[in-house]
Amino acid sequence: NKRLTMESYLRHAIERDELYVRYQPIVHLDTGDMVGVEALLRWHNPKLGEVYPDQFIPLAEETGLIHEMGEWVFRQACKDAIVWHHKRPLRLAINISPRQFSSPARFVETVLDTLEETGMPPSLLELEITEGALLIDLPEVTRLLEEFESLGMRLSIDDFGTGYSALGYLQRFPFDVLKIDRSFIQ
Repeated sequence: NKRLTMESYLRHAIERDELYVRYQPIVHLDTGDMVGVEALLRWHNPKLGEVYPDQFIPLAEETGLIHEMGEWVFRQACKDAIVWHHKRPLRLAINISPRQFSSPARFVETVLDTLEETGMPPSLLELEITEGALLIDLPEVTRLLEEFESLGMRLSIDDFGTGYSALGYLQRFPFDVLKIDRSFIQ
């Protein structure tokens, strides 16, 4: 079974150094200046080759591996960003899986430990949360988002328009950035 094989490989991807982060530039439309980057998780397995995120991210979410992978991405992206921070401070956007909200204490601990360990300024971090994360456990999610905002991080709602698309979210939560999905605009 292909799914079981992929799950088996995915369970060892971090320890075998198969995961890596690609950075997509974020450009200011008026000036053309690069103002930030978005960290994108990628996986290259020696036997499977390059595995697309739409194949392994849902599997990681189903199996609970997303917690470990999400922590790895967060730490790695902050470590990378702090290296170029001294030359050119850029905003760092990191996608957060809705499943990471199911263990809020673990998630907050990862964020706080990583900030302390790397020296990454929270004001340069932008956490991208999909619309689906807002439906999980409203009070807990609200507390998390408010805590991150109080640290000075920017909060972004990603893929808006693909799910419930409640405009009330935009008033209820402390979002700084709204990324509207292409399908919503069409």
